[in-house]
Amino acid sequence: PHMGAALDAAAREPHPPSPVFVAVTSEPQTAEGAADAVERAVRADVEAFGLREPLRRRPSPGWALSDVTPALHAVLDGAAVGGRWDVSSLVALDGLVDEKLRAGLLSLLHGPSWPPEKGADPDYWCDGSFSDTLSGEPASSGVGLRPARLAALCAEGRDTPPPVAELEARVGAYLRAVDAASGGGGVDVCRMPEAAFGPEVTPLAANAPVSSDGEAYGWHIDADPALLPPSPWTDCFGRYPNRSPGKPRFVTALVYLSPEWRWPEWGAQTRCLDPPTGEVLAVPPAPGRLLLMDQDISHAVTAPAAAAGDTPRYSLVLKLCLHSHRGSVAPPLAMPGWGPASAFGSARRLRGGEEGGEEGRG
Repeated sequence: PHMGAALDAAAREPHPPSPVFVAVTSEPQTAEGAADAVERAVRADVEAFGLREPLRRRPSPGWALSDVTPALHAVLDGAAVGGRWDVSSLVALDGLVDEKLRAGLLSLLHGPSWPPEKGADPDYWCDGSFSDTLSGEPASSGVGLRPARLAALCAEGRDTPPPVAELEARVGAYLRAVDAASGGGGVDVCRMPEAAFGPEVTPLAANAPVSSDGEAYGWHIDADPALLPPSPWTDCFGRYPNRSPGKPRFVTALVYLSPEWRWPEWGAQTRCLDPPTGEVLAVPPAPGRLLLMDQDISHAVTAPAAAAGDTPRYSLVLKLCLHSHRGSVAPPLAMPGWGPASAFGSARRLRGGEEGGEEGRG
């Protein structure tokens, strides 16, 4: 009975059906011993499947957190979830990706002699291969990186391209600093593991929409931990609403890489949807700007305006999982010293006399 109770506790989720995690033991168990046995089994699976591998690189000298400034900080999609007021967050950051890093990241998306303003380099990109969906299926149109180029971009360990390693190091340093400034107990910033969705959904992606794409891009989410397929991830962490206290938070880091972008003439904003109200929040692109947002935010690529001609709006996407060392809160995305986020759409609803609730600050 003790082992059964421990297994029930490990698999308990707010939204059934729950996956079943099985631990086998031949020894009689106390309640404490059963809980320990299940916890050991969970930790073994987390390690075996690489479900929590922190980004440990440190940023290179010459860049400092003090360079980072917020261009936009907003919350949207407010709802009562499990007895708490929940909102999705996004923060646009300037200065995290400087000109040198922006150029280095863009160089991974075209050949050394290819002028990026000419259009997507056909040696790197091909029609119909862009994928930014939960299923990993290609979008209906739009160019994406060729499989070999995408695999090289996603390489890990010593094979990680240096600009990608530097980007991950800076994003990790920023999020750990946010956690510390917010009084958190620490956070592990990790790539989205293959074991969550399978090899079809990669931890990095790239996009290069052009004006001729027109209305090709629809609303989508990058991921939602409540919608994951059965996998080692759901065995260990279950299915749950994003930002649930004590659970990994799914976050996307999107970097705009074009060397020049004339806003608003060239358009190509990232649109974020507040489903309860239908209101749309537009994030203007800018060279090197980085957008951090919850992966369950409904959003859409916007093709550049006709004024941009054939110039693509290049971007790189990094998909992350944030594991808090303190189980009572979800890791925040913005420095507390920047003040409360702007409440957008349904996040403006008042609850308990406060706009947006506690999560509205993250």
